[in-house]
Amino acid sequence: MSKREMMDISLKQQKIISDPLRSRIIAMLHEEPMTPKQTAEKLGKNAGTIYYHVQQLFKHDILEIDHVDTEKGVVEKYYRSKAVLFRGPEQEKKYANHVESNNAHLLLSEKLLGELTEEFRELLFKYGGLSMKETEEQQPYTVEFQIKHFEKEEDE
Repeated sequence: MSKREMMDISLKQQKIISDPLRSRIIAMLHEEPMTPKQTAEKLGKNAGTIYYHVQQLFKHDILEIDHVDTEKGVVEKYYRSKAVLFRGPEQEKKYANHVESNNAHLLLSEKLLGELTEEFRELLFKYGGLSMKETEEQQPYTVEFQIKHFEKEEDE
């Protein structure tokens, strides 16, 4: 699967990845394979909590074992995520006329939220201008950007 390829998932898998902490784990393990302990250290979270989440993601086929190291008799499994972009089964039905549909569960500071919003506005402005200069045949599209607050459960 390429770095930005969409992975089709079941409703159960969609529920499993909907937690913002798990989304962050998925993103981290897509960039670099790590053990649950290394992941916990980078996130500043309890190792047991992260181990649990990694096991749930592995059990539901979102993560895979990249490689196994044995150090001083201890077996360390390095996990990697299969994708960072996912498409659930209801998305195909709900968005039948959609050309593209993406979503992500992110943990953002107010600063990052503002930057994301501004960058998206700039993209809309950029492509609005480019479409006026384009000479090839065009089709009408609606491009939407929506941010919803997600109430997360406490992890620890």
